[in-house]
Amino acid sequence: MRRVCPAAVAAATVSMWAVVVPSELSAQPFEGAVTMRLSGKGANGPQVQEVEYLVRGGRVRVSMGGPAGAMALLSVPQEQKVYVLMAAQNAYMEMPIGDASSSVAAKAPVDAKITRTGRMDRVAGYACEHVTVASAAQTVDICLAKGLGGYVNPLASMQRGSEPAWQRMLTVDGGFPLKVTMPDGSIPLEVVKIEKKRLANDLFSVPLDYTKMEMPRRR
Repeated sequence: MRRVCPAAVAAATVSMWAVVVPSELSAQPFEGAVTMRLSGKGANGPQVQEVEYLVRGGRVRVSMGGPAGAMALLSVPQEQKVYVLMAAQNAYMEMPIGDASSSVAAKAPVDAKITRTGRMDRVAGYACEHVTVASAAQTVDICLAKGLGGYVNPLASMQRGSEPAWQRMLTVDGGFPLKVTMPDGSIPLEVVKIEKKRLANDLFSVPLDYTKMEMPRRR
């Protein structure tokens, strides 16, 4: 059986995740948890998983499963770093936010056209505006909300660099996507719960007992 290197898996995940540095905080920045349901087609049929976003003071923690076990992405603008936490290995890796964001910017689609419709909606009790992202392939509707902090796109890691235009444009003007609707009516992304609550500081820092691993060199 071929063994998968946890470091390589995590490095690939970081390089393909859209890391967005939260803009200047408002007077009352959002703090709490956002639960998002991701749906898609897998080798064994439809796949659904939930991703949890924890937001506090400009820091964002995204928790989800992965080939190397439970994994979390921690964006810390104050340190200008992104950390990948790998619970199964009690280990972490880090990279500058600049490197992550620049790699994403290089993939930005040139044919995407963004149109704000002005049509408002409510998803999980939160107001959002429908925005269409049209590319040569298709036109997708994204309902964007303001005031939920920075957004990290976990979907990008699932296509291994071949993600469609709409996934690379999920952070339109700093908005947070609450619902994405495809032309065929399917919903690959939808926020199902938004909770405003106090979160512990240690959720947004690397555990003291974690060992640092170096990022694998790119071929």
